[in-house]
Amino acid sequence: MYQSMMTFIYIEDLEEASYFFEKVLDCEAIYEPSWATVYKVASNAYIGIVDQSKGSVKKKYKGGTLISLTVESIAPYYEAIKTYGVKGLSEIKNFEEIGVRSFFFKGPGDYDFEIQMFVKSEIKKLFTKEDS
Repeated sequence: MYQSMMTFIYIEDLEEASYFFEKVLDCEAIYEPSWATVYKVASNAYIGIVDQSKGSVKKKYKGGTLISLTVESIAPYYEAIKTYGVKGLSEIKNFEEIGVRSFFFKGPGDYDFEIQMFVKSEIKKLFTKEDS
């Protein structure tokens, strides 16, 4: 089993992205070399933002990535994020067939974000249990 999970997104404006992760999403920056920042989003899950002119992967196109963050109660996150006027903010939607309530919005670099809450206990147990 792997020890942790990191996703890196390549960004043109690190300052704008830092504001988004630190203020809008309320994430903690835990590692900051000059051309990237890694944010802790859960106990062993991280998102890194990378200056696309200096990173190891050359970004060729946008799209195809959805960053989903799971919370216990969705309404407080919706209200908090709404105050920042983020682009593309949807209403909270129920997806009964998969046992999720969520909302979507655009983040830095036009990446798609989702805040979700599991409403079926069997799905919640599957994705929020602690590893032994």
